[in-house]
Amino acid sequence: MEEQQNFLYEYTKFCLEQAQHGVDTLGTKLAGVMEISALLLLGLRVTYTFQIHVKPEQENLYFVYLSFQLSACVSLAIAIAFSIFGLYPRKVAPTGISPEVMMQKGESLQTAITNTWMQQIDDLQAYKAERTVFLRKAMISLAIGIAIASFSTADAFVMGTAGH
Repeated sequence: MEEQQNFLYEYTKFCLEQAQHGVDTLGTKLAGVMEISALLLLGLRVTYTFQIHVKPEQENLYFVYLSFQLSACVSLAIAIAFSIFGLYPRKVAPTGISPEVMMQKGESLQTAITNTWMQQIDDLQAYKAERTVFLRKAMISLAIGIAIASFSTADAFVMGTAGH
């Protein structure tokens, strides 16, 4: 019985470490998506630099370009928002058993600690699932922003080369 308790204790400890690592990894990915989105948003800010060079027959193309730029900026801002929501700190549940409670327990300390860790693993898995949803949404918004920015760059290229 003692050997089984030791195995369960060690395995639960391993699972807790893996769950914590998974949550930390998702946080890193969310921060990366937020950083990339912010850098692209800074680079894509809507400017009127092309307006000086727009010929009257290209005015419609210029407004399409501006629409693409604005849409890309909105999509990147949404990616940043999803990343922030995913990184928002969660309510922390108690992480252990107080020494006073441990002294009053009739069960072994290993069993008490293992039970506490099992609850923490469940909490971390739920938190990880929440973060995963935000990461997916942030990545989709980032991809849409990049695609739209590509179209706006193509429009700018066409405007710049048309009529030359």
